[in-house]
Amino acid sequence: MTRLVKEVDKFVEDHKSDRMAGYVVLLAKNDEENHKKLADFADAQGISLPLTIALEGADGPGAYKLNPDVPITVLVSKRNKVEANVVLTAPEPKDPEAQKAEVAPIIAAAEKLIAK
Repeated sequence: MTRLVKEVDKFVEDHKSDRMAGYVVLLAKNDEENHKKLADFADAQGISLPLTIALEGADGPGAYKLNPDVPITVLVSKRNKVEANVVLTAPEPKDPEAQKAEVAPIIAAAEKLIAK
């Protein structure tokens, strides 16, 4: 997750003039311990994106119909409309080219929003 969050954080920072924004929602128990872990993670990694925990906890918002068997779901949206839904199911690839390929559809979907 670290690499993905850093890539999205950089993309948002690089496109602030295009009004790009983002945030990360962790599906986990919504408690002080996990909030502290997120804050420590953001500090350690230099992340400026807002990081939060879903109010609904590990299940996430029911309206999103997230697959509980998928470890990471990335939603790219504009004006409350989901433009892309990308799931990452495997452990993070070790190969740098495979890592770039995994994140490429997310960045491409976000770039399309800038062009609109």
